[in-house]
Amino acid sequence: MLNTPLINFNVGELQEFLSAWPVIDLPKSSVRDPLLDRIRQVLSGAMTVLPSSQWHATFQPLIRHCLLRESARREQDFQLRVPRGEGWPSKVDWETHGVRALSIGDSAHYLLSAGAWSPDWLDSTVEGAFHDAFGDRVVRSQSECEADPFIQDATGFKNYSSPGQREAIRASFLMPRGETLIVNLPTGSGKSLVGQVGTLINREEGYLTVFVVPTVALAIDQARAMEVYFQKADPLHKSWPLAWWSGLSKEGRVEIRQRLRNGTQRILFTSPEALSTSLISVITDVAKEGMLSYLVIDEAHLVTQWGDEFRPSFQALAGLRNNLLSKSPNGFRTLLLSATLTEDTVATLTQLFGPKERVQMISAVHLRPEPQYWVYKAASKKEKEERILEALRHAPRPFILYVTKREDVEMWNSTLRTKAGLGRIACFDGGTPDHERLEIISKWASDKLDGMIATSAFGVGIDKSDVRTIIHAAIPETLDRFYQEVGRGGRDGHPSVSLLVWTDGDWDLPTLMAQPKIVTEEMGFSRWKAMYQTRLPTDEENLYNIDIDAVRDGLLGGNGHNVSWNMRTLILMARANMITLDLEPSRATASESQEEENSSVLAKFTKVRVRILDDGHHLPMVWENRVATSRDKTKNAALKNLRLMRRIVEQENEVGQTLAELYRIRSSEWEAGVTHVCGGCSKDRFLSDLARRYLVPVPVPISQVDTHQMTAWKQRFPWIDPTFVYVFYDEASPLLSKSVLKLADWLVHECFVQEICLDETLEIETPRDWRQLYRRSETGVLLHRNIDEMDGEPYTPIARLTIFCHDIEPTLFDQVQSLQRPYHFVLLPENFPDPSNAQRRLIDVTRCGIHLQNLLPTISQ
Repeated sequence: MLNTPLINFNVGELQEFLSAWPVIDLPKSSVRDPLLDRIRQVLSGAMTVLPSSQWHATFQPLIRHCLLRESARREQDFQLRVPRGEGWPSKVDWETHGVRALSIGDSAHYLLSAGAWSPDWLDSTVEGAFHDAFGDRVVRSQSECEADPFIQDATGFKNYSSPGQREAIRASFLMPRGETLIVNLPTGSGKSLVGQVGTLINREEGYLTVFVVPTVALAIDQARAMEVYFQKADPLHKSWPLAWWSGLSKEGRVEIRQRLRNGTQRILFTSPEALSTSLISVITDVAKEGMLSYLVIDEAHLVTQWGDEFRPSFQALAGLRNNLLSKSPNGFRTLLLSATLTEDTVATLTQLFGPKERVQMISAVHLRPEPQYWVYKAASKKEKEERILEALRHAPRPFILYVTKREDVEMWNSTLRTKAGLGRIACFDGGTPDHERLEIISKWASDKLDGMIATSAFGVGIDKSDVRTIIHAAIPETLDRFYQEVGRGGRDGHPSVSLLVWTDGDWDLPTLMAQPKIVTEEMGFSRWKAMYQTRLPTDEENLYNIDIDAVRDGLLGGNGHNVSWNMRTLILMARANMITLDLEPSRATASESQEEENSSVLAKFTKVRVRILDDGHHLPMVWENRVATSRDKTKNAALKNLRLMRRIVEQENEVGQTLAELYRIRSSEWEAGVTHVCGGCSKDRFLSDLARRYLVPVPVPISQVDTHQMTAWKQRFPWIDPTFVYVFYDEASPLLSKSVLKLADWLVHECFVQEICLDETLEIETPRDWRQLYRRSETGVLLHRNIDEMDGEPYTPIARLTIFCHDIEPTLFDQVQSLQRPYHFVLLPENFPDPSNAQRRLIDVTRCGIHLQNLLPTISQ
């Protein structure tokens, strides 16, 4: 987020400055190394406040971090010379922060070196606690794989970040319109690009992606990232607003609405609250015009959230989608993105965004190898505070201190400032105003803050890669929340610290929160009865308009709270497969000043319709029986999540095993495993690095894609079944390369071949033409396979072209014959021998072959 150019500044220059303090000026601009830039910022401030020592507690952990990092890089003890005396930390101060300070001859300086921190309350290795998190070692397995040419040209990326991202991006184009794709990939594997790439491929007018994100900060952050893509694709690109949020100017809102209606917006990042209120009318119109291509929901697990985190508009997204689909003449694709999907969450998403036969999933989950887990039980609140303050004196920066309650955010902010002397910190919780959020996140992203004290509201989707320390001063109510928060560290693939300090009294709040506030059968039926009594028929049978603010017996009047609980009731019924939801705009139009976050706005500007699926919905016994099953399933999942959290806190199991149990998905529709890995916990902290290595998972591709009937082939060559065709060619032909390219071009353009596997040893005169074959595809999508990886190729039901040269390994030929594709064209040299009898040619005996020279005249007509 920095606008100023970055400059180089290394530890040698830092040493030169410290040795000559305060004569030499520090760089004014930000430096490339984030750690050294933090030190630069602190020293720049210190020069203006000397001889005050307010900056010491901020400065010393950064110097310790620098010393340990350089020692790891050089594989020997690294030392720094710093001034001593007035205005500078004393020898005792340095040692309190785990830094040895040796007086040297001139008596004006200390020679500093970082010692191992091995407190008796943590089970550290000989190098000391948190040691690995100070180094540069990458612990994430290399998982990049070459990107398809159509992706390379659209994004500038030469590689997919992982096989999971590759298959998810491919699936986002191959899946039929009207269907839902659940994308289950670990943090750092490029989920956001899966939802954005459709916009980069479809550059013409009339293709809109609505990208729903849970926070304003994330909407703005994603918009900035997309702007970079646009500028790369077109240096003359003229910017326009890509994010809709409460701070957007009136002119910006007018421009977005205008661009939505004329088909030039391309992508819009927004919150579920805005989408279901101030934007619902215009997005519905866009869908009616057939211009909505993708509905993307980021952090989709939040759709299934209950309890205090329940957001009616988030839960209403499934109903909004249903209505948009009913209005769209061609349908659109729905993408649900998340890094933390449990079995219960997937089942709920399938139910809400189904029907289930039209939901598919790409899952390639490996546990995060970066976090190293430390847990300590304190005897009292006082001891907990002391241990956390001690840890922060020795931990790498930046850090996030997580709590559960808002009041604890303020308490810890005060504690860190007064007792620890930390100044470069900020607070963030669900009540932080938008303008403060943006300022805090901007400072956080530009390394102007070293620490955050926050609730779970901070960090969702915020991609700061170098967070080194996550401390929990409260027990999360679920292992899911704990892992999501731990996952905010180490996104760059380097080790990070996870420290949880707890007391017996800390169990009260998570135990209460883990029992979600789900509507009771009695109250739920009463609410449903009140809403059903307001029903008005529509043109469709069993589809009714209802009043989302209807008041059940015993209440005096409606309000935002009533709307939230009514929506809870409807979502519960939808989960139980008693109804489906349908949201469409009402006649009212949201005013520019209207607070979109207010749930009562949902009732004012949105018509909620329900489709009755169970005729027994009006019978208390039927209602209770159906809903009770769904309620119990949700409650049991929450309690299981808490039980697994208890295992982590009490260190009963290896962390990786416990996390794998939570995120492993077993269902009749699909089964998604979890690749086990653990960066280190009390059960395996002393294992070798070799024992922590893991294989990057390769997902199963989707099995339902847009189908094509190969009409052009059947019209021209009705005597040859395109299910499997050998096309033979003359290796000696001087026009071989052009002839093969001409056939490939025709198959891609006329026959909807969407997959090519080209033997790289085949001499191609114009490789650029091969790489741009995707431009001839009606969809602009063409997958490129590597022939050396044929034995590991997954099944994707699309038409394929495989081109071999003369030297073919027998195993490769067997593999290509066994590949399952609806249509498959295999090019072979005309002298290729019959595998069953090497004394004769395959062309002379096969019944499913044709010579290339016999094809070309026909396809040229």
